[in-house]
Amino acid sequence: MKRIFLFFVSIALSGCQKDFLNKGPLTNLSEESYWTQGSDAEYAVNGLYEAFYELDGGGEFTPGGAPYMDLCTDLMYLKAPWEFGFNDFNTGSLTADNGWLANFWKKKYQYIRNCNFFFENVDKVKDQLSAEQYNDLSGQARVVRAFLYLRLVQGFGDVPLITQTLSADEWPARTSAEEVLDFVISELAKAAEELPEDQSDGAHGRIYKYVALAYEARAALHYAGFYDKPAYYQVAADALAAIVNSGKFELFRKVEDPTDNFTQIFWAENEGADNKEIIFSDQYIKDLRPSNISTSFAGPGWKGQQAQQNYIDMFEDKAGWQAHGISFREMNSYRNTKTLKSPLLGKSDTYDPKNEFKDRDPRLNATFFNPNIYQDANGVLQKRGEDWAPANRNFAPDWENDCYFFKKLVDPTNFNPVYYYGNSDNNFPLVRYADMLLLYAEALNELGRAADAVTYVNMVRNRVDMPTIVVTDKEDMREIIKHERKIELIAEQVLVWDYKRWREYARTMPNGVEFYGFRRETYGQASILLQRKFITNKYYLWPIPAVELRNNQNMVQNNGW
Repeated sequence: MKRIFLFFVSIALSGCQKDFLNKGPLTNLSEESYWTQGSDAEYAVNGLYEAFYELDGGGEFTPGGAPYMDLCTDLMYLKAPWEFGFNDFNTGSLTADNGWLANFWKKKYQYIRNCNFFFENVDKVKDQLSAEQYNDLSGQARVVRAFLYLRLVQGFGDVPLITQTLSADEWPARTSAEEVLDFVISELAKAAEELPEDQSDGAHGRIYKYVALAYEARAALHYAGFYDKPAYYQVAADALAAIVNSGKFELFRKVEDPTDNFTQIFWAENEGADNKEIIFSDQYIKDLRPSNISTSFAGPGWKGQQAQQNYIDMFEDKAGWQAHGISFREMNSYRNTKTLKSPLLGKSDTYDPKNEFKDRDPRLNATFFNPNIYQDANGVLQKRGEDWAPANRNFAPDWENDCYFFKKLVDPTNFNPVYYYGNSDNNFPLVRYADMLLLYAEALNELGRAADAVTYVNMVRNRVDMPTIVVTDKEDMREIIKHERKIELIAEQVLVWDYKRWREYARTMPNGVEFYGFRRETYGQASILLQRKFITNKYYLWPIPAVELRNNQNMVQNNGW
């Protein structure tokens, strides 16, 4: 059963202030009318959960959006550039005046203020809470605040570290990212001690110990990778070991067919306690708090987010790259698919360039609808599409689609028995066990334990019947982990942060490179240019929003902006 959170508290606490600090006293809820009974603390914490909403297109506090952030990689293409406010990142036209950036910053600090206000007032009702309740609520709020600061550091680097509500005349300067990350990691470690071992919500919507550990690991890996602090790989490994060795989580295995099984991980019907792969998710409810994922990904006339041919080329055949001597390192680099053929051509006996989805890694067919491209008697390329039985309809590309559109995260009930436009009911995964296994492999590998790391990569691969990886070299293992994360986790809004901490842009999106739709050369035609991406080193840290520079004389801009 989905749990309905009380978001009105969060919105009320946010108030109407326009600057990111949200200063001054609360006007919607006064101290006299609030913080008088124990349930007030629970309502306040419930309101903080809206901080995890990071889909775009639904409005500042209104659900209804879709996950666009992995468009900030070399793997995806946005058909309609106006859909994603941060698309300027992909065109090289990003400026400090970008409205998406301003809202990203503002929302994070609005919820940080709400968290700070919680900690300043919760002791007023402490005597009405049991020790377990007090620790649980404090731990949940601590995780939310740490998550928000992690996102700010991942995006902007140095940011103001604020742990108390501010008066109207206080304008903080930026705090070093290292100090902020130290705070984040210490808070998450403390929260892991405060929070219960078991999740109170069967639909994976509540924060508990293992959510804190997951975000601690993510923060430590960002610290280690982006800021070259290798000691934090051990911090990440310790947090991930607690998750992996807890015995509470399993990779989803419900049906025998690996393609169908992977697809069903994300369906609404599989969101209960029996799905031990989902550790934490953002909750959606048809008609009340829906998302727009299914419509955006696969709706008629929409299909806004698509995969470029270079990403389709990254999916192995069922024998795997190693069986053909194909380099993971090469496949993790930019490839011009207009001039380069599939790496499988001439090496794999089962590869058919006119049937890209045949005998490939099952995650290809689980992640994208097969366009079933063919050439008619007049030489015109047609796209038959895929008949998807669970949704009881054919999913064919729209006429202008030159790429591959998503099946992953599309819930069939959004189309069957009728099409519910923009009314997706399935939850969005925030922490998934497969992600944790791959992060654990990464941390172990960076600690010089490649032989141990391969075990956890192979767990993820074996779930989809892909051959085990054999590797002992640290550098080779790193490339395999990157590949596996790109294949396993697309559209879950983790790759955007991976690319930052890996500093992956230079080799995947160098300045002026070109990306293409499906490989038309297979049919004697020329592939269509989709877009140009101009990525420079300054994109690893986004610009501080111009509105913050205008409002706060103590704020300084990132280099290059």
